[in-house]
Amino acid sequence: MPGIISWLFTDPVTAGNNTPSGNPEVFHFYAPWMIFCAIGLVIPLYYYLEGRKRFVGHHALNKYILDRVMYRHLVPVALVGWMLIGMRYAMDYNLFSWRIWRYMWLAWVAGLAIYWIYYFSFRYAGELAWYRNKRTMEKYYPQPRPKRRAAKAGAR
Repeated sequence: MPGIISWLFTDPVTAGNNTPSGNPEVFHFYAPWMIFCAIGLVIPLYYYLEGRKRFVGHHALNKYILDRVMYRHLVPVALVGWMLIGMRYAMDYNLFSWRIWRYMWLAWVAGLAIYWIYYFSFRYAGELAWYRNKRTMEKYYPQPRPKRRAAKAGAR
């Protein structure tokens, strides 16, 4: 257990000093991580500019769900990912170049994926049925009458 704790809280330079070559630890996953984070910012940007009208139209439930996915989950994950990439690339003795932050970020992404899989597997069907029922009932409820304006005195 102490070995894994020291491994998680080691920065790249210190990890490299423990190797026979003495070079800083090499991180091989910059490209996939940068692609994921770039996509995580480009998709919400497109959704904000054009996709919201095109993808969901007037379906309020799907708009609400996609807004949550894009703005509350995907954008923060991508921004924090970019910050961690920068800190890891800097490779100095800073707090955010430790391995623990990358694994916590990965656990965050996995947790969000598990949450949305659970949501679409179990809860979405019930909310969709409620939404459709609400829309159907709105057809049959009487529409409110517009309020009358007070009569104005004629110009004298």
